[in-house]
Amino acid sequence: MRKKHRSTWKLVLLVLWPMFLFGMGLVCCKSPEGFNEGKIRSDFAFVKEEKASEPSEGDLQNITGILSQEFQYLGSGAQCYAFISSDNEYVIKFFKMRHLTPKYWLSYIPIPWLEKYRFEKIDHRERKRQETFDSFKIAFEELKEQTGLVYIHLQKTRFYPGRITVVDKTGKKHIFSLKGVPFILQKKATMIYSHITELMNKGDTAGSLDALSSVLYLVKQRCEKGFADRDGGVSANYGFIDGHPVHIDIGRIVRDESIKDPSNYLMEVIRVSKKIDFWLQRAYPQLCPLFQEEVQKIVSGTDEVASF
Repeated sequence: MRKKHRSTWKLVLLVLWPMFLFGMGLVCCKSPEGFNEGKIRSDFAFVKEEKASEPSEGDLQNITGILSQEFQYLGSGAQCYAFISSDNEYVIKFFKMRHLTPKYWLSYIPIPWLEKYRFEKIDHRERKRQETFDSFKIAFEELKEQTGLVYIHLQKTRFYPGRITVVDKTGKKHIFSLKGVPFILQKKATMIYSHITELMNKGDTAGSLDALSSVLYLVKQRCEKGFADRDGGVSANYGFIDGHPVHIDIGRIVRDESIKDPSNYLMEVIRVSKKIDFWLQRAYPQLCPLFQEEVQKIVSGTDEVASF
């Protein structure tokens, strides 16, 4: 009887011990809260072998000048930490690489009964990282003016970005080299609804309608170029730089030839217009009928504006 009990306990320990180790791995590898350099650094070993875009001498001087400023914490999203320059003109976004890189122990510690889960997790993060980087590369090469991008650093280059000083949300200052850090540099934009609110506070109804219409034209022109946005948001995705509409959150832009079809891109214009209209109904209901008239002009093709 005792021998049977011992065998049972051995079996239990055999099953529970690996699960305990797995749980401890999760606890130990959990990232601490807040920003730190380790969360954004990368060895770039995963990047496809392709020629990186090198800035011209003039662009290099401009980028170096921008990065010489101190950057204050602006916000944190699912993909990036964002910091704004001291002159309030530029935003630098650092990727949360720990969210885009498989946990090292998943690659080296075999888990016999969870092998499928282990490889799925590795594949998911690697695929997510590649898709994210591809989206920013597309935006920089094909939609630079429409996104306000100044520079992207997504792989090893001969260009050495130097060091940067950032201040996190707790007020702690971080000074580190950008050599091994993926980042994007973007002009600072006023968010779409903040921009409309500013115009309405000035009593500029016509300007507000023009601004909202310009966002819809921006969507239409992106689609006509063959690029879709898998992110369905509006409030955090669009804004204005010097009065011109821009696509701010570009982490889910993909090539999609089917979006060029008028029946598809007009559906996208209508989708975005509905989200804007929902906000207008609460903020400025008097604009709703006027805005719908503008939407109909765009959908029917009876009105045109210059390219942005």
